[in-house]
Amino acid sequence: MQCIDTPLPLPYIVVDYNGKILQYNSLSSNLFNLDTLDISGIIYDESMNKLVKASLSNESTQQIEVNVHTKESSLVLFDVYLSDDSNGRMHILFVSKEKSNQLYLDKIIELQERLAHTDFELLEQKEKLEDVLMRLNKLSGPFIPLSKKMCYIPLFGDITSEKINLISEHVLHSVFNGEYQNILIDLTAVGEVQDDGINKLIDLIRTLRFMAGSKIQLIGIQPRLAKVLSTYELEQMVEFKSSLQYILQNEYV
Repeated sequence: MQCIDTPLPLPYIVVDYNGKILQYNSLSSNLFNLDTLDISGIIYDESMNKLVKASLSNESTQQIEVNVHTKESSLVLFDVYLSDDSNGRMHILFVSKEKSNQLYLDKIIELQERLAHTDFELLEQKEKLEDVLMRLNKLSGPFIPLSKKMCYIPLFGDITSEKINLISEHVLHSVFNGEYQNILIDLTAVGEVQDDGINKLIDLIRTLRFMAGSKIQLIGIQPRLAKVLSTYELEQMVEFKSSLQYILQNEYV
């Protein structure tokens, strides 16, 4: 069993046809107890039947919902993405069903209820609410289906790891559950670029390629951002276009 350095921003495990764990990334090691050396050691008994059935399917890539044992909880619901390779190995990606922004939403609801019954005494709480709302706005990155085969993801403001982490789960679910062959990521309105944020964005692009094999096009890259991206050698994974209008007029007429 080998720990591998993979750029995927999700727990990732490779098993053989008997379920023996061959490889895993550090996220898997932090989340799961891998001492059993077998995938059945972390998958709940009743969910193993679904996993085995899915592994025998002729489909190259699948999604199933399973209950998983983690180090912090005896039972956690995950979406599991499966794909096999020519060597008879099964590649497994784990995506938690828990929403990463639920804590923020709960806080907003709590503060809104309190503001409805008070006035000046809750001014401090109102300011906290506004801060939370502002952060959610900064972290937002809408997923917009343009057709059954094409989707559009515009990013606004600074590229930070928090922002990309928040939108990644929704984007991955939406792309996998659809049949999108073309993914357009628009960087026209991007502001400051943080190193950890751009690394998370590159991880998201690589994961989309791994999970869906879709054509990915980056739109509206400014010279400053182009210089940053040039160090990642993305030519094998993406195409670069000037604008959404150009793509719609020249490629999808």
